[in-house]
Amino acid sequence: YFDSIEMIDVMSIKEYYLKLLTAVKKEYGNIFTYFQTKKKALYNKPIKITTSDAYTLTDGPTIYLADNIEKIGTYCLKIAKIPDVMLDAIMEDMSYNEGIRQEIERLQYEINKNIDNTKEDESKKNENLLNDKKNRELMERCEGLRSQIKRIRLGSRFIPNSSEHLAHWNHSDASTAFTSSIEDDVVEKIMLLEVEPSWKVLLLMGIGVFAKHTNIDYVAIMKELAVKQKLYLIIASTDYIYGTNYQFCHGYIGKDLANLSQEKLIQAFGRVGRSNARQDYSLRLRSTDMIDTLFQEVEDKVEVRNMNMLFSG
Repeated sequence: YFDSIEMIDVMSIKEYYLKLLTAVKKEYGNIFTYFQTKKKALYNKPIKITTSDAYTLTDGPTIYLADNIEKIGTYCLKIAKIPDVMLDAIMEDMSYNEGIRQEIERLQYEINKNIDNTKEDESKKNENLLNDKKNRELMERCEGLRSQIKRIRLGSRFIPNSSEHLAHWNHSDASTAFTSSIEDDVVEKIMLLEVEPSWKVLLLMGIGVFAKHTNIDYVAIMKELAVKQKLYLIIASTDYIYGTNYQFCHGYIGKDLANLSQEKLIQAFGRVGRSNARQDYSLRLRSTDMIDTLFQEVEDKVEVRNMNMLFSG
């Protein structure tokens, strides 16, 4: 197509690209038939994101977008097949830590109450000194309780893409397989938060859950871990499609999002592959209907309709 190197510039490449697309359109039936006969039936294969398929998630974190994020989290735990003995021990330690959390919370309430009383009436010098002394004692008790928190750990075999995990699933040669890297102090903070116990176990596996709930501290920690690329996997709802600038190397679009619009699908894909050009990236659609939505012409675009209503109102 190009007779000389001088003919190659930004515009000529775009024109050539359009010419190729026109050629593909004319031959689309033959191309479709060819690849239908050659492709492997992989789309019906269940995902084993925390076990045998984990090694395919390389170079950086993965995002799993779904509507029912609790279901995906439960599935990740289920297929990991963590022994009941280990889970029982973890849950027992979590229960113990929960008792400590509640006691610390109660003491913290007393401390804040004393501080508020001091602010309300600064003229009561003796009483304020007494409150200060009480607060010091309460703070010491809090520190003492924090030192009693049990360290909770999961066997390395159940942490996706750790060396033990890769060896167990016969993928020790997967040098680019990505795993989580969460410091003990972060785990300790999460264990003291009032969130679902299953989410705490998922965190031990390097999996964070982005959901709408009241625990602001959990969300803040998850976002920090996401920014620093410490998590192996993030399970999120479609609320995180727009305005999320975290860098992901792989993305799953769940089956329960089969009704996403074309524009939302494109935005979802935009969460992946925005860092290093030398890394591997992939988009994994859990429903083949999404492929039709993506590549076929859409006459009635929801986003366009909404924008027209907005500007004409």
